[in-house]
Amino acid sequence: MKNLLAITAITSGAPRAPLVLRGDLVKAVGQAADWGYDAIEIHIIDAGDFPLPLMKDACSRYGVKVSAIVTGQIFTRRNRCITSPDPANREAAMAEVKAYIDIAAALGATDGVVIGWVKGNRPDTQQEEFDRLLAGQLRELGSYASNKGQRILVEVINRYETNLFNTAAELREFLDKWALPNCWIHMDTFHMNIDEADMPQAIRTAGDKLGYLHVADSNRLYPGAGHLDFAPILAALQEVDYQGTISLECIPEPDSMTAGVRGMAFLSKAVKCS
Repeated sequence: MKNLLAITAITSGAPRAPLVLRGDLVKAVGQAADWGYDAIEIHIIDAGDFPLPLMKDACSRYGVKVSAIVTGQIFTRRNRCITSPDPANREAAMAEVKAYIDIAAALGATDGVVIGWVKGNRPDTQQEEFDRLLAGQLRELGSYASNKGQRILVEVINRYETNLFNTAAELREFLDKWALPNCWIHMDTFHMNIDEADMPQAIRTAGDKLGYLHVADSNRLYPGAGHLDFAPILAALQEVDYQGTISLECIPEPDSMTAGVRGMAFLSKAVKCS
């Protein structure tokens, strides 16, 4: 199994947000290369401020790919959501996601664009109407992304953060029911450890729809700093012939360098042995 290994990056974030590289994104590309990563996963705050020419140059210069562009800041910073009951909010969220897709295409992202919190929460009532709305929005984004050579990566997030798609089975059922061919399952070992009774089986359930993987240990620190057993997880990835990126999304403690270097040491050895 040969997977790209990526590391997360953002210009600024909360101290305990699970984003390893902070600050200047061009410098982050160089750091990723120095630590042995194949790719960088970028959490964009505002598409309008993104230094696209500089990032294209840096990735080319350092030989680092972009694995994915992540949309979470659309929700956390501006409270925009693709399923908002407010049509203006929905329209703004969709426009922003499409701008992120444009950036992913320009950078030649290997895996796609992550849809996490920006997809919203399922309401207590009118759930079928909500699901129809969400499916329609994802279909539109999937079509837009396909035309740009990109994929939509829908993230499975634990129940303490959202009530929508807490397990791979829930998301797989939704994608199959609504026939969303360019939407893929994005899993995260931290979230899986909370809501999946059997993590390797969850990967098998995702199967050929598994499109992206975040890794962190049980405490959301770098792999090897907690008690997760990654061997059966990696074995399951091999079973389903997962060809996508494995991206380090963990709390940068005790500091970014330690998390990034130790995360790479653990992952490179684990992937090589799987």
